[in-house]
Amino acid sequence: MARTLKHLFGAMLLLPALAHAEIVQRQVITAITAAPGSGDVLTVDDDTGCRGRQLRMDAASVGLSEEEYGVMKAELANMIRDRNPLLVRLRACPAPDRTGADAIPVIHMLRGCDAHCADGKARLYLNHNLSRGEAMEQARYALVLPLPPGKTPGTWQVEVFHVREGEPRRLSGLVNDPDYLRGKLVGNYAMYYPHGSLEMQVEQDGRGVQEGTQTRYYPDGKISMRGTWRNGVQEGEEQTYHQNGKLIESRTYRNGARADGLMETFDENGKLRTRMTQIKGQAEGELLLFYPDGKVESRKLYVNDRLNGPSTSYFPDGKVSSTGNYVDGMPAGESVEYYPDGKVASRHTHSGHYVLRSKQLFSRQGVLLVQKQWNAGGREEGALRSWYANGKPRQLIEYLNGERQGWTRHWREDGSVESECRYVADEPQGECTGDSAKFSYTQDGIEVEMPEP
Repeated sequence: MARTLKHLFGAMLLLPALAHAEIVQRQVITAITAAPGSGDVLTVDDDTGCRGRQLRMDAASVGLSEEEYGVMKAELANMIRDRNPLLVRLRACPAPDRTGADAIPVIHMLRGCDAHCADGKARLYLNHNLSRGEAMEQARYALVLPLPPGKTPGTWQVEVFHVREGEPRRLSGLVNDPDYLRGKLVGNYAMYYPHGSLEMQVEQDGRGVQEGTQTRYYPDGKISMRGTWRNGVQEGEEQTYHQNGKLIESRTYRNGARADGLMETFDENGKLRTRMTQIKGQAEGELLLFYPDGKVESRKLYVNDRLNGPSTSYFPDGKVSSTGNYVDGMPAGESVEYYPDGKVASRHTHSGHYVLRSKQLFSRQGVLLVQKQWNAGGREEGALRSWYANGKPRQLIEYLNGERQGWTRHWREDGSVESECRYVADEPQGECTGDSAKFSYTQDGIEVEMPEP
């Protein structure tokens, strides 16, 4: 009989019910009686996580047939007699009935004790953002139940812990309902990093509306952000900081929206990093990026928070490193990258719906290394050609609408043919000569070693 019960308890672990919220607790069952209507009422030795010392179950709630349920009950009677502890799993605490009295929680799983039976505390298991219940095996956080009353009348103290990392705190605060999942955080609360240091402090009023300061911290305890809120909307100054304490940016909010005006950010040494203007929450006008010595690193033009117009980047000595153009946030026309001496490193063109139509790569000596084209649908079209640094041909791949159509050839650096094959609709025709491995190609059609611009 013990083996039968063990088999049933083990099988119950595989039920789809594990995808739902769970309250898990070690309990010693002291009595079982038939419930009015159907099922049974269990009396337990300690208060449950839902308060009270009674639990309900029937065959359907624990996922068994009536025959299996009868076998389980028979063995359960022996366990009650021997006062053997069991791990009890509930979906959630039921809402109070119309009279305000607590309803009896329903068991959805019983099993023998294991590592989760270290104490008799009931735990509600929570998902990654603490907003919903979770099955114990998948949960990241846990909350010990029942919640103790808070110092403020009508509140209950919340201490949420990490499950798999030695149970340091994740959240500390108050809710306005003894059932955490039905309640709302009210008053001030704090969040913590997995190793236990403070991550965030939020000031709220008794309604759970942000009122006052919100502060975020780096793991070492230094402030990363501080802002103020009034009646649930951000209002006033907000500062963000580098980990060394230097200011990144200071912003002003009015009625929850960032105020119009100049936006500047600073690097870890306090040097100006970016400057632009924001209007109605959107980037507008020129965005400037600066080197630490104050020289311009790049300039881009924004219209309605999207890149529109010319874009230029510069080397530290002020020479142009790249030029391009954007329409509605996408590259358009020709873009060029340069080597520090001013020679062209690459040239790309986009047309139509911002489709890349051609690409050229050049060596530092000005030798064309790669040339490739695409059709309006974004598929390879025409001849992909590449050359060695000495100008001799390296590779030819002929395309038609994204498929190899024509000759594919590879040359040695001395100019002799290393391999060749003719294709029709991407299929080789006849015998291919040379090293067959040479016919593999990347998405760009060729692998070329290019020095950085």
